Amino acid sequence: MSETTPLQTLEGTLERLTFQNEENGYTIAKLIPKGKRYEVTVIGTLTGVNPGESVRLRGMWSTHPQYGRQFEVREYIVQLPATVEGIRKYLGSGLIKGVGPVNAGRIVDYFGLKTLDVIETDVNRLREVPGIGDKRTAQIARAWEEQKHIKEIMIFLQSHGVSTGLAVKIYKQYADQALAIVRNDPYRLAKDIYGIGFKTADKIAQKMGFAVDAPERIQAGLRYALGTFSDDGHCFAPRDDLLTTAADLLEVARAACEPQLDTLVQVGELIAEERELRITNQESANQRISESSNESAIYLPPFLYAERGVANKLRQLQESARDRLAVFRDVEWDKAFDWLTERNPIHLAEQQQSAVRMALTEKVSILTGGPGTGKTTITRSIIQLLLAKRCSVLLCAPTGRAAKRLSEATGLEAKTIHRLLEVKPAEGFRFARDQDNPLDADMVIVDETSMVDILLMNHLLKAVEAGSHLLLVGDVDQLPSVGAGNVLRDLIASDVIPVTRLDTIFRQAEDSYIIV
Repeated sequence: MSETTPLQTLEGTLERLTFQNEENGYTIAKLIPKGKRYEVTVIGTLTGVNPGESVRLRGMWSTHPQYGRQFEVREYIVQLPATVEGIRKYLGSGLIKGVGPVNAGRIVDYFGLKTLDVIETDVNRLREVPGIGDKRTAQIARAWEEQKHIKEIMIFLQSHGVSTGLAVKIYKQYADQALAIVRNDPYRLAKDIYGIGFKTADKIAQKMGFAVDAPERIQAGLRYALGTFSDDGHCFAPRDDLLTTAADLLEVARAACEPQLDTLVQVGELIAEERELRITNQESANQRISESSNESAIYLPPFLYAERGVANKLRQLQESARDRLAVFRDVEWDKAFDWLTERNPIHLAEQQQSAVRMALTEKVSILTGGPGTGKTTITRSIIQLLLAKRCSVLLCAPTGRAAKRLSEATGLEAKTIHRLLEVKPAEGFRFARDQDNPLDADMVIVDETSMVDILLMNHLLKAVEAGSHLLLVGDVDQLPSVGAGNVLRDLIASDVIPVTRLDTIFRQAEDSYIIV
C-alpha cells in the first residue's frame, strides 16, 4: 500500500477474532459491515478490540493470493456495542477473565441494553445477577477499566499521528502511564522505545503543540545529534561541534542549546571530559596542519564506560601475575621453528618468527599488516605450537564471513564474537560470558579486529580471563567498525601494547614464501 494512496473507510461489527498476537497487536478478524449480512476479513494492528464492538476502520482493500479479499487496517476507532446480541458477544468474548458466554448471557438477560451503562456507572449492581458474586464483580470492574484505558490511549495516540503499530509499542512500554508520559514528555519515547527515534517523537510533539525551543525538545535533539556522531564512528563529540550540529538540526539558536547541554551533563545523561583535542586541517594536497585545543569531549555514557573498560582490562591482562602460557617462557625457539618447518611447506621469515614469539610470550599483542604479509601463516603457526603443548585456544571474528574464513584457514572452529560470548537476544542482548563467567582458554585470537567497535571490544575483554593471552589480528587499512571507535588503530597508536607490523609481501612458491 503506497503512503500516498487515499485511505478508505469501513464500518461494522466485529464478529470474531481468528488470530491476535499479544506482543505486537497484529490481528486477523471477521467483521460484518454496517447494514450487511456477510463477513469480511480485516487484518492489521488492532489492540484492545473485542467481538461485538462496533468499529470504524481506515485502510485499504487488497487481495491475498491464498486468503482472498481483505481490508488492511491503518487506523481504527472502537465503539461499544449497541444491541443486546452485540453486548452478549462482547462480554462473552474473553474480554473479562472469569466471564464466559454463560455468565455474559445471565448479565445481559438481566440488564438488557443497560448492561454496559451499569458496568460503567454502578458496577456493584452486577451482584443482583444470580451467579455473579463479589469476586466476579471485582474482576469485571478491573477488566472494564483496563480495556477502557487501552482504548483511550489508542484513540489519543492515533489522533496525534501515531501509527497503530507504534501505539502498541508505547502501551506495552508504559501501560497505564502511557497517556501521562506522552502528554508531558513525548521525547521520552525516543529514549525508551526501540523503533521510535527523535524524528518520530518530534513529529508527535509538534502535533501536540510543543514549542521548537522547548527544553525537552532541545535536550532530545542534543542526544540525537550526539548519536549521529557515534553513527559516524566517533565515541564522543567536541562540545563546540555538538552545539553547532544540534542547533542546525533543531533550527534554533545555538545559545538555546548551551544551557540544555549543561543540564544533560549535570543529571548524568551525557558526560563531559576535559581533554586536549587535536584537529587536522588539509590546506592543500601536500600540507596538513594539526592544531590542539582544550575542549570538553561530550560522551553518551556507554561509550565512555566502554573506553575506560577496554583500557583497564588491557592493563589488567598485562599486569596479571598469572600466565596460562608460562610454558613458552623456556622454549628453545630455534628448535621450535625447526619443528614447524618440518611440518609445514612454509619457512617463516625472521619478522614472522618474531610475531609468533611475541604472541606466545606477551600477555597481549597485536599482529597487523596488509594482504599477503603472512598474518594467516603466523596464526596457523601459533596454533600449531599451542596444540603441541596441549594448550587451549579460542578463535573469533566480528562477522560470520570472517569467522568462516578463519576456520577454513586454521582447521579449527572459529565463532563470531557474539556467538563466542553466548549472546542472549531474548534477554536484551545480554552476554552470558563476562567477568563472572569468563572464557576458558589459554589464548584468545581475534581476527579482523579493525571491524570491532569499542562496545563489542569491551564486552569481549570482560570475558577474557586474567591469565589468558590475547592476540589481536587485523589490518588498519581494511574495513573499519560499523559502530563507534577505531579500536585497533588506537591501540597500535598508544604504544602500550606490543605490535608486530608486517610490511613484506610474500607469494607462495613450491615449498616456501618468496619476497616480491
